[in-house]
Amino acid sequence: MYSAILLGGVPIGLMILTYRFGVIGSAFKGLGRALIGNPASERDRLVEHLLAFARAIRSERPAEASAIIEREPDPMFKHLGRQLLQQTHAEELELDALVIGRRELSTFQNGERVFGSLGDFAPAMGMIGTVIGLIQLLANMRDFEKLGPGMAIALLTTFYGLLLAHLLYLPLARLIGQRRLQRAENLNLVVDAMLKIARRRPLHELQQLLSEGRQAALTPVEPSRRSA
Repeated sequence: MYSAILLGGVPIGLMILTYRFGVIGSAFKGLGRALIGNPASERDRLVEHLLAFARAIRSERPAEASAIIEREPDPMFKHLGRQLLQQTHAEELELDALVIGRRELSTFQNGERVFGSLGDFAPAMGMIGTVIGLIQLLANMRDFEKLGPGMAIALLTTFYGLLLAHLLYLPLARLIGQRRLQRAENLNLVVDAMLKIARRRPLHELQQLLSEGRQAALTPVEPSRRSA
């Protein structure tokens, strides 16, 4: 009972006390996107649609370009594509991209923070459980039948706290961090490509950019390690 409360309830309570409900909701949204999303297939789709969109713009086929925008689910692509069709200046596109990019990545950043904090809380609660177990053990030194439960609480809470931290919370935080970096690369690819289209750069420059972007998707991305 003590172990369940300390390792299940207390870390969640501390999470609620530490973060606003909006941040917690955003964190779980980031977790869902990290578990479900596929950055490599997303990048392949973006490369294909960016190239088709650029050709439609250069050939002055706005209806075709608009249809490509509607087919692409990426919010950055949609917004910048529509702005580009309205002949918005490249400088304004950059400002819009900065705002959208921060909003897009905030869910992943919140997920890293919240699950990283849970990874810190769980071992700490395990140590508190160990202290409680030792107190019970010392309080019942004359009753040998009660020594076992006290020792069990002392050992199990530490074990389960470390288990939760290193097999659940921290791996989830690292996964979300990796997905954040991959999503940032895809966002940068969309922004760079849209700016080249807006500035009427030669098509071969765009093709080179997209080719390099596709190759970058094959390189594993390592999130920064959490400080001890």
